[in-house]
Amino acid sequence: MRAGDRIDTSVISDLLDTNSEITLIDQLLTEQRTLTAVERFSQKHEDATAPIQSKYYQDLIPIRKPSTGEQYGFEVDLDKCTGCKACVVACHSLNGLKEEESWRDIGAIRGIADGVAEQQTVTSACHHCLDPACLSGCPVGAYEKMPDTGVVRHLDDQCIGCQYCSLKCPYDVPKYDKSLGIVRKCDMCHERLAEGEAPACVQSCPSGAISIQLINVEEKKAEATQGGSMIAGAFRSDYTLPTTNFRTKRKLTSGMESADEMDLTPAHGHSPLVWMLMLTQVAVGVSVIDGLGRLFAPEHFESLSQVLTVIAVVLGNIGLGSSLLHLGSPLGAWRVFLGLKTSWLSREIVIFGAWMPALMLYASLVWFPVCSNFLASALQLEIPTTVITLSALAAAGLGILSVFCSIMVYVDTKRDFWTMKRTAGRFFGSMLLGGFSGLIFTEGLINGEVAATTGVAFLAALLFKVFVEACLLVPVRSKEWSYSKKSALIQLRSLRSILKLRWTSFAAALICGVVSLYMPSIALLVLPTILLGEWLERRIFFQAVVTLKMPGELNQSSH
Repeated sequence: MRAGDRIDTSVISDLLDTNSEITLIDQLLTEQRTLTAVERFSQKHEDATAPIQSKYYQDLIPIRKPSTGEQYGFEVDLDKCTGCKACVVACHSLNGLKEEESWRDIGAIRGIADGVAEQQTVTSACHHCLDPACLSGCPVGAYEKMPDTGVVRHLDDQCIGCQYCSLKCPYDVPKYDKSLGIVRKCDMCHERLAEGEAPACVQSCPSGAISIQLINVEEKKAEATQGGSMIAGAFRSDYTLPTTNFRTKRKLTSGMESADEMDLTPAHGHSPLVWMLMLTQVAVGVSVIDGLGRLFAPEHFESLSQVLTVIAVVLGNIGLGSSLLHLGSPLGAWRVFLGLKTSWLSREIVIFGAWMPALMLYASLVWFPVCSNFLASALQLEIPTTVITLSALAAAGLGILSVFCSIMVYVDTKRDFWTMKRTAGRFFGSMLLGGFSGLIFTEGLINGEVAATTGVAFLAALLFKVFVEACLLVPVRSKEWSYSKKSALIQLRSLRSILKLRWTSFAAALICGVVSLYMPSIALLVLPTILLGEWLERRIFFQAVVTLKMPGELNQSSH
């Protein structure tokens, strides 16, 4: 018999009545009749109708499911949150996340509230917005908003890893997993909620700071559209209409800001997109200049079009090919048409997909006259050159439309550094500058001289681009703190070396452009110089943008 085991006294009494001496066998038989701990537990709870742990979270989830006009939403009591990160650990454990992956973050806000210095930790996850930007931006439909609960789910098997949802979300919720090649995010443990159990973060919080509440959709929409943000340091709520409610008895929002507000760490570089945007815009510019030349100066461009089309096709194909390197799961990219209704990324990909065949058709007509003669006869046109001109203009038109979609891809993220005026100026400026540099290169190569009008147009495009990029640094002189000022400071401090090289490339391009008018051999350096400069500018385009996210702490990367 084990030490500490108890023997039922009633059984012993029965044995004593029959036999005053208790043998070892009697003791063993008595032990076997005694219930084990598991058996006693089962017997105690055999009539239980609710989960055993319900007493620990029954006040932290609704007693009923959402009805019409309602959905689930997180509520955080800031007065109870201590920043212990128990919610982060529980979420990580339940969802089997990677070591560096986290669906719930802990940040902080600091400042003066009612004349007293305050610091408050903030726990946050997906806000399951009423108008989720991740859902509208996804090109392959890898998100859904569950109609019965309002939970925004990510469909892992549909994701291609383009990471556009990470740019669209102003709270940095979707997290990219490089090993899986997809993004993933919080789904509010919807399967647990369906069974009446609290999400992992809710159940694990030792102070009960996180709970699930029923949100009235119309009331929350009216509240979010009034302006402001749900907490200091977060993006304005009228963009995606987040449902998380942060409550406190203190006036923490007055004069407070994110703890990492002054952090000037550059954003993610997105190298494949740097190459894609730079090369496709230069290629489109070359095709546009060639198309316009075919229309207004056909004799001059008759001998130039072959080289110009080769430049456009080669650069365009390399650019489009490099974009595939940005996808974590490129084999699913054929489904990009699914997001045409709402996603500018989907529109960009589809229209670029039409532009390249149109450009290659035009190139084949220029290089192989037999093709233009055949197409002219099929269309019953007497002049084959008309077919070539029409195909050139069609390719140029699709190219311009593609660049416009590229602009809207970034404008739609609502970043101050990527507003319509700033992005359109840079992208269309790259297109024109690339087009005229390609023309200078071709004229110097084919004709042995650069036309004065070409040189003037190139210099005008160069000065326009200088003006656009110089304007991005002006906010640094503002006394008011803003996202634009932060982007300017990132360029001048964190990206100082790249910025110096960028402005050096401007000077080199200017010198080459002017000298090429007198020494045509220098014209061959213009296009490479512009390509290098535009590559540097596009690096700045991605890295100087302010990463939109929830309040964070210094040295806490969002990537």
